[in-house]
Amino acid sequence: MRRELLVALSAFFLMTLTAITGVYAMEKDEKTNKLIMEQKTDITNDGQEEMIQLKGDASDQPENSNFFKELFLDVSIQKDKTATLAVEGGFDPKLHIMDINDDHHKELMLTVSANERGSEKNFYFFQLQESKLLELQKPELASVESQFKDAYKAELKINKEKTYIFDLYDRRQHYEKLGLYHKGRLNEPTELILSPFSEIKITRLNNQTALKGKQKISGLATVDTIAYLETWWTWNKQEWVLQKVKVKEISYKRS
Repeated sequence: MRRELLVALSAFFLMTLTAITGVYAMEKDEKTNKLIMEQKTDITNDGQEEMIQLKGDASDQPENSNFFKELFLDVSIQKDKTATLAVEGGFDPKLHIMDINDDHHKELMLTVSANERGSEKNFYFFQLQESKLLELQKPELASVESQFKDAYKAELKINKEKTYIFDLYDRRQHYEKLGLYHKGRLNEPTELILSPFSEIKITRLNNQTALKGKQKISGLATVDTIAYLETWWTWNKQEWVLQKVKVKEISYKRS
């Protein structure tokens, strides 16, 4: 009898401990997963609104920090059904909800800074399809060729169609000192640096919804900024198509 009582008490203790642990885990999850954004809208064009939430894991971070270890997208489809997707964390996440490819369905565009300064960013595009959040293709240049040329010049070719020539004469002393040139002659073949998108915005182009991207063109290092490349893209039901290209050169500042 005493043994049976001991077994019963042990089982009760374990059940109580498990319940307490579960409640603590739930409370901890609620505390660390911070609600960043919430919006109710019809994203599937079916006449019914969905609740979209962006949450972030802010555990082990100061209360006012804008860094999240992991991000979560929740779309409430029905009262008892939610589509959830986890995304790599970062700084200052922003979620935009609108039809970006003119298919009469709203997409989710998530922007996350990879560093605190916001100079490097990651971009994600999602669409709700058959009760699941699926990541969509991002715009990407098919090919970019670049190289320094003699006489302190550089050449940039985009998709083997558009060619830009940069006159870097004002930087000659800097490049000669670093050994890139010797009296205007290029010492060895060297490419320019085209950074990933630092900015993607939703805009309009020729009465179509479009994406406008911005990338930095640098010389020997990312701090050696030569120009910015701006590109406009529209969706043709299968992929993003490059519609317009603009290069903005910047003046050289001597240190």
